[in-house]
Amino acid sequence: MAPYPASHPCKLCEQPTHIRHTIRDIPYYYCTHCNFLFNTYWDNKPALTPEQIIANRTRRDERWPAGEADHMYEKGWETLEYMEWPLAWKSRKIHTILKNIPLYTSLVRNSIKNKCRNVLDFGCGHGVTATELRTRDNLDVIGLDPFSPVEKPYIIRTLLNEHRFDNETFDAIFSIETLEHIPNILETFQELGRILKPGGVLLVQTRRLEDPDYQANKDAWFYLEDPTTHISIYSEDAMRTIAEKTAWGTVDFRGVRYARFVKHQRAISL
Repeated sequence: MAPYPASHPCKLCEQPTHIRHTIRDIPYYYCTHCNFLFNTYWDNKPALTPEQIIANRTRRDERWPAGEADHMYEKGWETLEYMEWPLAWKSRKIHTILKNIPLYTSLVRNSIKNKCRNVLDFGCGHGVTATELRTRDNLDVIGLDPFSPVEKPYIIRTLLNEHRFDNETFDAIFSIETLEHIPNILETFQELGRILKPGGVLLVQTRRLEDPDYQANKDAWFYLEDPTTHISIYSEDAMRTIAEKTAWGTVDFRGVRYARFVKHQRAISL
């Protein structure tokens, strides 16, 4: 393999970058303009090579096994609440306290069910969350993950840009611990925006560079343990750049893991 160059155009803003980390002889390039960290390990390689499939499945099974059904069901609802219930996003503490009141929980979930009938779990893994939300609440949740080991009619095991959903298919999209595996970021966000209805929400969970663990540990940060699977590491600035480059409406943040993208409403013709 030819040696990696000392710099590489940023995948988000195309500005010059420099090498900040080298893990297992694979450099991570850092863009000072949009605060984005990435490597090029999978660039210009055929999609879904056997090596990539094995690496991603092994990493997933080590850190994110299938998960217990009740836990994954509640995790799914936590995600939907962050997306569609403003109090859950603004104050998790107050929202959690109020969830001890059955009437409150019923109100929240019924409201969300009415707004989010068609949901995409982008990067669904074993598909447990999709399965439980479909079974228990009759939500039409589709899982998409080219590395999923599960064969079910509602689990799509191809790349996002290969499946070609219809325009504006989904009311909401969530993506848990997936974006760090994506090499073609802008293309992916453009496609997610195409298949989401106007005004819809994309909620993503991925550790960002603002994480104190990264600030303290740098090369030893667990997100950098395997540069063959964790290839794109974001920041708030990086995600704002993505929203601007791919014509999303707004993006806001919760902690160092969650980001909430809202798609523009369709313009009204006069």
